[in-house]
Amino acid sequence: MLIPLAAAGALTAVLAGIAGAWSPCGFSMVDTIGTAMGDARRAVMGLASVTFTIGALAGGAATFGGLAALGSLLGGSAGVRDPLACALALAAAIADWRGLRIAPQIRRQVPERWRWIMPLPLACGLYGLLLGLGFTTFVLSFAVWALAGISFAGDSVALGIVIGIAFGLGRALPVLWIAPRLASEPGKLALERLAVEPRLWLGLRRLDAIGLSACAVVLGSAAALAASLPTFATDPTVDGPSLAWQQAGGHGWLLSHSHAQRLPGRLPALGGGRIAWVSGEKLVVAARFPALTPQRIAGPRGAVVDALAVSAHWLVVRDASNSGIANLFAISLRKPSRRLYLQGSAIPGSIGRPALAGSTVVYAFSDARRSTLYEVNLATGARSVLRQANANILYANPALLGGRLLYERSDRCSQQLLLGSPSGGGAKDRALLTLPSTVSRDPGYEPGYVENYNAASGCPNRKAGPGGTLTLGATALGTVAAYVSESPADPAQTRIVTVALG
Repeated sequence: MLIPLAAAGALTAVLAGIAGAWSPCGFSMVDTIGTAMGDARRAVMGLASVTFTIGALAGGAATFGGLAALGSLLGGSAGVRDPLACALALAAAIADWRGLRIAPQIRRQVPERWRWIMPLPLACGLYGLLLGLGFTTFVLSFAVWALAGISFAGDSVALGIVIGIAFGLGRALPVLWIAPRLASEPGKLALERLAVEPRLWLGLRRLDAIGLSACAVVLGSAAALAASLPTFATDPTVDGPSLAWQQAGGHGWLLSHSHAQRLPGRLPALGGGRIAWVSGEKLVVAARFPALTPQRIAGPRGAVVDALAVSAHWLVVRDASNSGIANLFAISLRKPSRRLYLQGSAIPGSIGRPALAGSTVVYAFSDARRSTLYEVNLATGARSVLRQANANILYANPALLGGRLLYERSDRCSQQLLLGSPSGGGAKDRALLTLPSTVSRDPGYEPGYVENYNAASGCPNRKAGPGGTLTLGATALGTVAAYVSESPADPAQTRIVTVALG
């Protein structure tokens, strides 16, 4: 959702910024820079234009990025915030389309005395900052208020900064277009037209309304996706706007464009514009569902497939035999007879669920000695270790997208869903979700006897006693959200939850 929303929001913000040129401050900036306060030196005018632009961009990034950061800190459910932001965008779109009077209105102008007491470039930089902040002077469209709400609800600082920079650019463009030519006849005519043609302002507001409608569509789709996330489900997998999962004890399901469909098989996987699932003894891969001519690949003999991952050119399969031997291998979709062996184990559960990003597969492997996250380039065969720890730490369920690694880390204290760079060893990884460990912890002394300063080793998030009741499971990584399955004591109650990336 982030990329479409950022594109629609940025375009709307540029238009909202340009609409601000019809304010008293907009005309004042054109006159201040265009006349250079009686200084004919073009160098002064050019420098003032640069500082004004920098100030406008910084102000926009500060306002909308700050609102986004505040929204991320306060948290909240996307299932609540996305519908509210969608409703705000639609209401503002209707108001701007109809050209309603702006309310609430901020009747404040930039301080005129600055241009008399300060060097012109410094004064113009500060003027640009005030105009870029958006709410320190006159507001000329409802889109400004709506974009503030979208930035707050979007739960992404990057989204807020993109919208803010676009708004600052919109505030600067009319000034940069007219001010340098103000001494010429074309420049004077442009300023006169700006002053006497309010229809241009109304036209910009109507373009804003179209942009806000696009934002509402994106937010509405995200809200529908959040509302449709299933319970009694596990193994989420995501590709663009589509989400698939395995229904506990049943079939796989696909949710695309707010429409849920039951798949004719189990263990669905999405990636690279493809969908895969297991149907009997066959592995089925299709460019979409339903597909007229899906690709059917023979499954492994004498073993049961229990996990899949797919991309545009590869299918990764994990299987297990009746004797407990498990294997992980990759199949080339261009040449299904080409199969690459990745990992094997005689210990059930040692090989984790794989995830694919292009030709790169990531998976976890754990034994009694250590727990490791591996990355393998299927095109070259190169293998690397992304995370590794000795006993008492478990890594599990990695997912890879756009240069970001999602995975789980569990120890005696907690279970964490972490996001970071595949490289770097995890020192700067960010915790998206933290739950208490399911491990019972001894208090360190026998109840009823003298404690004698003995106690369990400390954990910042829990005391001694029974562990937590929820266990983190399979994950999926989207552009703006992570998906993770949570299992209570009754595995049939497993559900998929959404965690915003911020």
